[in-house]
Amino acid sequence: MSHDVQHNAAAWRRPDPGADTLVAASWLAILVVSFLLLRPATLPQTSHPKTEPAIIAAADIAPAMVKAEPDFYPWVRPGEPAPTTAGVRPWSEPVKPNRSGFFTRLNTPLQDHVFSASNHGNADSFYGGDWVPENIASRNGGAFLEVRREVRSGEPYTAAEMQSSGKFQYGRYETIMQPARGSGLVTAFFTYTGPWFGDPHDEIDIEFLGSDTTKIHFNYFKNGKSIKPATFDLPFDAASKPHLYAFEWRPDGVTWFVEGVPIYATEAGDPGVPLAPGKVMFSAWTGKPRMEGWHGKRLFRDGAGAQFNCVSFTPLGHDTPKCSDNYRSGGGGAGSTGAR
Repeated sequence: MSHDVQHNAAAWRRPDPGADTLVAASWLAILVVSFLLLRPATLPQTSHPKTEPAIIAAADIAPAMVKAEPDFYPWVRPGEPAPTTAGVRPWSEPVKPNRSGFFTRLNTPLQDHVFSASNHGNADSFYGGDWVPENIASRNGGAFLEVRREVRSGEPYTAAEMQSSGKFQYGRYETIMQPARGSGLVTAFFTYTGPWFGDPHDEIDIEFLGSDTTKIHFNYFKNGKSIKPATFDLPFDAASKPHLYAFEWRPDGVTWFVEGVPIYATEAGDPGVPLAPGKVMFSAWTGKPRMEGWHGKRLFRDGAGAQFNCVSFTPLGHDTPKCSDNYRSGGGGAGSTGAR
C-alpha cells in the first residue's frame, strides 16, 4: 500500500466508540429541548367549589311565574286523576243582578215611590177628559182609577192615569189588574215615549175595551206607526177579578203573556220593534166622540174604573222582584210580599 492510500484510510477511520455515545446523547438532548419548546401552551387550571342548583319553594313563586292550567279533563294537574266526566263540566246559570228594576203594590198610590198621578188637560188629544189625581184612590190593596161624568176644562168627563218618573227599556213588565167594565171605557197598561218627552213615538200596549172584557188587545208603535195590533179571546171575563198580564221586550222582539202563558209575539226580524226607552203608564179613560167607533158608545156608569194591585219591571238579564213571584192564578192578588 502506498503512502497516499494509507493517508486516506486514516482520514476515514471510524471514531472512537466513546465519541459516538457522546454524539448520540447530544442529539437526544436537542430533540427533548425542541419538543418542549414547540409544545402548545396550556392554561393554568383553576379549582371551583361544586354548587347544587337552588331550590325555590312554592310559596316564593310570584303569581306571574305560575302558568294557569285548566282544571278539567284532559288538562289535569300532575298527580291528579282525570275526572270521570271526560270533559263534561256541570253548567249553572250565572247569578243575575238584583237591581235596577222596580216593584210596587200601589197601596198608597198618590205617595207611590215609582208612579205619580198625571195632572193635565187633554183638550188637544183624543182623550175625552182631563187627567185628575182625585180620580185615583187606594182600594182593595191597590190603586183604583175612576172615570167620572163631570165637566172640567170644557170636557164632560175626567179620567185617571199614573206614570213612572223614569224611562225603561228591555225587560219584563208585569201587572195584576182588573179592567173597567162599561161601553166607552178603555183600560191600558203600556210603555210610552213621544214628542211630549222630546222622543219619537214608541209604545207597547196591553188594552181592554169595557164593551167586551173577554177580549184582550195588544199593540206596538215605532216612530208613531202602529205595526201589527192583535186581539185575542180570553178564557175568562177580565173585569170579574184581577189577573196577571205581562210583556217582555227584547232587542229582537216583544212577547205578551196572560197568566204567565205567552199569547202573542212579534215576528222574527220585525223592523217595527220599538227602540226608545219609555215611561211605564196605566190608565182608565174614555175618548172623544170620534173614538166611539173603536171603544163603543159612552154608556158606562159614573165612577166605573180599573183596579191595579201590582206593577213591576225586571230589566233584561236581571232578577228583581216581580208581580208574578207570589201570584196565585185567578186569586186576585200577589201574595203577602214581593220581597225576596
